[in-house]
This record gives sequence, structure tokens and C-alpha cells, in this order.
Amino acid sequence: MEWKKRKRTGFILTFLFGAILAGCVPILNMAFRSQLYTGMDGSPLQILLEGNWQMVGLINVSLIVVGAGILYNTEYIHNAIQKMQSLPLKEGNIFFSKFLIISMACLGVLVIEAAALVFSSAYWFSGDSSAFTMEWLKNIGYFFILSLPAVALALMIASFFRNMWIAFGINVIGIFLAITPLSNQSMIIASFPFKLPFQILDTPAVAAADTFIWIALTETILLLLIQRAAVNIRRIFV
Repeated sequence: MEWKKRKRTGFILTFLFGAILAGCVPILNMAFRSQLYTGMDGSPLQILLEGNWQMVGLINVSLIVVGAGILYNTEYIHNAIQKMQSLPLKEGNIFFSKFLIISMACLGVLVIEAAALVFSSAYWFSGDSSAFTMEWLKNIGYFFILSLPAVALALMIASFFRNMWIAFGINVIGIFLAITPLSNQSMIIASFPFKLPFQILDTPAVAAADTFIWIALTETILLLLIQRAAVNIRRIFV
């Protein structure tokens, strides 16, 4: 039912447009500054990620925030969420369905971004394409896991407010917190859900990659549990 409702919104087109925009980032960057990157040491994927992922990650987190706003805004129009409460459906299950929808949309975005990186690597770099593919598969799994806390947090904030712009403003503040220079030096800020999608697998950070994976999984579970417990609190804002 949740997926059918998405067809009547701009959700799919929003993520598709965002994915194409994010995919253009490394291609355009290499088109205008290829000499800067082709002379660097390291694997093509690592060079491309270090040169482009901060902008791509920002687009990804922004898509999550916008997607969460779209999903819950449709529920508040014409008091749809109150009508659903009269049906044999649990609000926690509705939230989890939306969580799965955005998570799968993020995975689709990552696949499109991967295609852009594969093209950039094949066109401007030389090397073993099979090694690049395996390296990217590890990174795509890493990026996907680290995006889950941002999905859960953005949805939880969107679920609390009837006015989409209030939730959007709070989420944007979270994004600004994630991109502050201090976020690269503090473990606490680096673990913030909106900051995790900016982490790169093989790039030195304030913690190891496996630590960030455990943090992301723990935060995702905690946020899902908090939202389920906060259903009654959310009704105060409806």
C-alpha cells in the first residue's frame, strides 16, 4: 500500500533526478580537472571518491530529508494519518514501511552513482576493471549501511510535525551540523546520523570503518525503537 501511494507523489522523480545530479558530479569534475586527478597515486575509485564524495554525500543526505518530507506530507494531507488510525494498521509498521522505501531508493541512487564512477574510471583511468568492481561493491555496501541512521532520523522528525517545513528546517539544521569542519575531528559529531553518509571506506577518519558500521547499525535500531515508543508523543503534534 505504501508503494502504491508513492506513485501519486513526486517521490520517485525526486530520487531519480537527485541520482542523476549526483552522478554528474564526478563526470563534470573529471571533465574540467582530469589532470589534477589522473596524476595522483592510488586506486581510481579512491581518487574519485576523495575528490567527489563530499558533494555526492551532501546530495544523498538532502534526498533522504526531502524524501522523508514527501512521504509524511502525503499522510497529513486531508488528515490521512488520522484515517489510517481507524484501520487495522499499526503506525509503527507504517513508519517501518516508509523506512524500507527510502532505504531502497537510496540503494538505487547509489547504483546510479556507481555507474557514473565506473564510467569516469574507464574513461580517464586505466586499470583492472574487475578490481574496481569489487572495490566499489564493498563501498556501496558501506555507504548503504551508513545511510540507514539518516533515513531513520529524517523520517522520525518528519513524522512528528504536520507542517512539512518545520521538519524540513530541523533536518536541514542537522545537515549543516554534519558538514561543519569540526565534524571531521570529533567522534561524537562524526557519529551523527547525517554525518555518517559522508564517510569513505578506505579514507582515514576519527574511527575505523568497522566501528562506523557498528555505530550505524546501533543507531538505526535505536532510532526505530525510539520512534515506535514515541507514536503517542507524535500525536500531540498532529
